[in-house]
Amino acid sequence: MDSKCLSVVVPTFNEEEVIGECLERLSRQLDHILEIVVVDNNSTDKTADIVATFAERYPEIRMISETRQGLVFARNAGLDASTGPAIARIDSDTRVPSHWAATIVEFLQSDTDHRWAALCGRGEAYGLPYGTALSDLKERLSPQRARRASAARSDKGDPIEAKDVPVLYGSNMVLRRETWLQIRERVSLRRDLFEDVDTGLCVQESGGRNAFLPAITVGVSPRRMETSMAGFVSYMACLPRTLLLHRRFGWALLASVVYLPTVTALHAARLMVIRAYDKETGEFAVKNVLRPTHDRIMP
Repeated sequence: MDSKCLSVVVPTFNEEEVIGECLERLSRQLDHILEIVVVDNNSTDKTADIVATFAERYPEIRMISETRQGLVFARNAGLDASTGPAIARIDSDTRVPSHWAATIVEFLQSDTDHRWAALCGRGEAYGLPYGTALSDLKERLSPQRARRASAARSDKGDPIEAKDVPVLYGSNMVLRRETWLQIRERVSLRRDLFEDVDTGLCVQESGGRNAFLPAITVGVSPRRMETSMAGFVSYMACLPRTLLLHRRFGWALLASVVYLPTVTALHAARLMVIRAYDKETGEFAVKNVLRPTHDRIMP
C-alpha cells in the first residue's frame, strides 16, 4: 500500500462554523492523504464557499453534492466517489491530530494479511466548560492507562495497539475499499439508526474484523451534548433500534434497560453545566440555563 493511499470523506450540512478547521487540519497531512471528498448535503449557509476556497489551494480537496437529505446518503455518495484503497469517514467538526493520517497508513501497511477490514478511534469532546476533567478521570481509572499514555506505541517500535471491537465510531472510522464494496448493499439507509453501529456490524457479519486504535483519537464538537433531554432520548433510541435490526437481541435489551437510563441521567447533569456556561464571558450563571437552544438534527 502506497504511503499516500488514504481517501477522507467529510459529509457536511450547514457547517460553516467548523468545516474550515476540519479541512485545515487535514490539509497539513497530504503526505498521506490522497484526496479529501467533501459531500455537501443541501447546505444553505457558507459551507460550500469555504470548501471552495480550500479546493483552490489544494487540488486534493474536492466537493460533490448529494441532494437526498441524510447522513447515510451523503456518506454513501462520498465513499462511492472516493478512489483510495483506504477510505476514512469523519464529521465536519472532527479535529484530527497531526499524526492521524500517518498512523492510519502505517497500521494498514503493517497489516499485510488484511486481518482488519475496518478501524476506528475514539473522539474526545473539545470546548467543554469543565475542560478535560471527565476524560482525564476516565483515563486515570482505565486499566490500560499506561499503555495509552505512550500513544499506543513504544520507543522500541512496537506495533500500533489495536483492539477487536464489534462496531465503529462514525466521527473517526476507516474502511478498506474492498470492505466497503462488500458491505455496500448491506448497510441500511434508515435515518432512525446509528449508521456507524450499523456499518460496524455489517463488517462483522460479512466476516471482517473492526480494529479500535487509541492512537488516532480525534477531537469532536460537544454540540450533541447540548441537545435537550427529549432530543437526546430520541437520538439515543437509535442504538437499541440498530441492534434489533441486526438481531442482537441481548445487546438491545441491555442497551434499553441499563445503558440508556444511565447515559440519560448523566446527560441531564451534564446539560445543566453546559447550558449554565456562557462561552463569551467564560462564566457560569443559573439564568443561562433558560436560554433558547436548538437541537442537533437527526443523522
